Amino acid sequence: MIKNSIIILAILFFLPLIGKAQEESAIALSVYNFTRFIEYPVNDASGDFTIDVIGHKSVYDKLKELTAGKMVGRRQIVVRFLESINKITQSQILFVGFWQSAAFPRVLEMLGNSHTLIISEKDGLIESGAGINFVVRNNGIKFEIKRTNIEKYGLILSKELENMAFKSY
Repeated sequence: MIKNSIIILAILFFLPLIGKAQEESAIALSVYNFTRFIEYPVNDASGDFTIDVIGHKSVYDKLKELTAGKMVGRRQIVVRFLESINKITQSQILFVGFWQSAAFPRVLEMLGNSHTLIISEKDGLIESGAGINFVVRNNGIKFEIKRTNIEKYGLILSKELENMAFKSY
């Protein structure tokens, strides 16, 4: 299963983009696949596995469709679209779309010390605290990763995912 995910991620990040819909599909599929490469604290292993999306409705739509009926371990995946950063609550993954990037410092403040993987899609946000950041390079979607930003939230990053990153800090 992990080998299939690695192959899917590798293909997505090295294929040239054809259009916006393909970019959104690549991001949604990648966010879903990231669930296999991040380990959460044992005390955060009950209830639904929640993925929140803020600032990118089309990624939410694709992710919702892709994860319908899917599980992370024994946890049902629930995808929620947040209308504003004021709606941020506890989730396992928070995807901050480009259009909400200006509010990124407030997003970090609202998350506090929660066990949340923060994923963004704007150059520079990896330095601001995102664990994973999507970037466009060589006409394709790639991702960069910063281990310390992930571990700061009590999460464990797999070496396989780190090795797939376009850039690792």
